[in-house]
Amino acid sequence: MLDTWFSSWLWPLSTLGWPNEQARDLKAFYPTDVLVTAPEILFFWVARMIMAGYAFLERAPYHTVYLHGTARDTQHRRMSKSLGNGVDPMDVVSLYGADAFRWTLIAGLGIGADVILDPADLEKSFSPGRNFATKLWNIGRFLLSNLGDAPVRPLVDIDRRRFALPDLWVLERFDGAVAECDGALGPLQPTKAADDADGRHWRADERYAGLRLNEYAESARRFVWNELADWYLESVKGRLGADAEPNDREVARAVLLHVFDGALRLLHPVVPFITEALWQKLPGRKPGEFLIRADWPRLGAAPDGGRGKEFELVRDAVLAVRQIRGDYNVAPGKTLDVIILSPSDRRVYDDNASTIGRLARARVTVGSGAAPESAAHAVLRGGSEVVVPLAGLIDVDKECQRLRGELEALEKQIVSREQRLANPKYVERAPEHVVRSDRATLDEMISKRGQLSEKVRTLCGA
Repeated sequence: MLDTWFSSWLWPLSTLGWPNEQARDLKAFYPTDVLVTAPEILFFWVARMIMAGYAFLERAPYHTVYLHGTARDTQHRRMSKSLGNGVDPMDVVSLYGADAFRWTLIAGLGIGADVILDPADLEKSFSPGRNFATKLWNIGRFLLSNLGDAPVRPLVDIDRRRFALPDLWVLERFDGAVAECDGALGPLQPTKAADDADGRHWRADERYAGLRLNEYAESARRFVWNELADWYLESVKGRLGADAEPNDREVARAVLLHVFDGALRLLHPVVPFITEALWQKLPGRKPGEFLIRADWPRLGAAPDGGRGKEFELVRDAVLAVRQIRGDYNVAPGKTLDVIILSPSDRRVYDDNASTIGRLARARVTVGSGAAPESAAHAVLRGGSEVVVPLAGLIDVDKECQRLRGELEALEKQIVSREQRLANPKYVERAPEHVVRSDRATLDEMISKRGQLSEKVRTLCGA
């Protein structure tokens, strides 16, 4: 009982010199800020700490209690030594690294959610962290090889009129990622109000903000993986080579260094070892500089105006071409002829045709008018259209025969399902969830029929 009562009731006070209320440590460190704990001891320990704080020092020992989830096994039992169902962190670290261990837990512990781990299958349990750690390391090595070792001009020294569309887009997305991370982490302490003497009471609009660590981790991951690596780095490869135009290369390197440096800062609290190792390799690092002591990224990297959103049109076009390539089983290495018909955004597609072509492995022509026959179509935002002539790429007659056969078989399934649902006896006698499932399946079939019919019309002419 002494251990329980001491560690819960008196811990925040006695370790700092209480009952001597003039103790130096007590004045310096009481109250503290945040208590991090699991919810099962909320009443037994946390409430007692707060009651003792008010009873003896007339204020709570902290302004925030962060209740995280609990690590449980596949039977949803809390991990414990007595049950023998725990995971030794050092086993995970030796297999996959500390960053993989940290990422799996932080990314998996949403508010009100527990993380499920299988002590008998560490590979499966920690594959999310291992996969991300590996991806981040590979992104960093690839980016550093393209960036080179030569000094890079600071972004603030670059005339913003020299930014290309992908530069504007990635800077805007980086600002967005910083804002998302800041919002997920929330304010570090309550905003001091006029009627709040000690400045330790959360306003109503602040009480549910912040400490969403899984959302913070996901925002940082999405930027570095889905936006920086998948799109920006791919779009600027041609501007980073030794034969690129020197001024444009300078701009691309400045932007790339700025956003990757910022991405590493965002990720550092979650995966500190890989981010520190990569940050040390960035051009311009000085002896004695460490990422752990670097400033947190701030908003304001992107120029005003929001022009970077035009790059979304470029991404849509590239994704449409890739989708068509997949739908018609065109070999990934085959260069396609692509026509973009755009009534309203022709300038964007004209200016970025080479980027679209490089990312989609295609020869891009921007025009207007009617689309050629025997072609695949995809409608983009704003009414633009991607057209890929398929003659010579596939056997059009054979593909039309296949599509018509698939459409005919689907039509029979739709008729059968409609007849079943039109039968009052079936609807009355079948379980409600089965009827709901049938109706949802019918809706999916009808949607697919529309897509197949459009494919037949555009490719086969009827």
